[in-house]
Amino acid sequence: MHKLFSRLKYTSLGFMWLVLLSISTITGCSQQLQRQTCVALADNINYCLAPPVANHNVNDSISQMVTFSRNGISHQLITELQIDGNSMTLVGLAPLGQALFTIVYDGHALISQQSSLLGEQFKAEYLMAIMQLVYWPVDIVNNHLSAGSWQTQICGTKRCSQLINTHADNNQPLSIISVEYSQYNPWLANITVEIKQADVNIMIQTLQ
Repeated sequence: MHKLFSRLKYTSLGFMWLVLLSISTITGCSQQLQRQTCVALADNINYCLAPPVANHNVNDSISQMVTFSRNGISHQLITELQIDGNSMTLVGLAPLGQALFTIVYDGHALISQQSSLLGEQFKAEYLMAIMQLVYWPVDIVNNHLSAGSWQTQICGTKRCSQLINTHADNNQPLSIISVEYSQYNPWLANITVEIKQADVNIMIQTLQ
């Protein structure tokens, strides 16, 4: 698996986010792809998608406006997240309503239906992994990390989380991903995700 973070050059994660930042103008035919269920979040830290969480505080689905920012460039994506006891489905739409991708995870296999113009390099499972990081219970997230530690705490009156690399080169804990919530209940909160080494910010706004 390609290393995802590099101080010297763009890597596969950086490329993936650049693709996400440009998808608002894409339309085209769709193709179905079977994807791996584990993604790399940093050097030597992988996250394997956890099974769908039955008790997720969402009735049927949740609609979101997701804003990606990198190197001063921002683009928006509308997502529909559907979860039940058997599957997790993430649908991506451009702001004008064009269908971009649908990715379904049943706890075992991951199937992606996406615009052919996105190309096989585009991997919506990274966004699905981020959704699990910000919404799933801490113990479940940690059980599906190959290394590092996902930690949640109260920051003032709000909730915040971060992925810590406990085996950094200088033997000092290193924050890889940090998350801030506008309120304690993540399903009702607006969420800001910072992927520091990739210089990527993601804002997830719940739509009414």
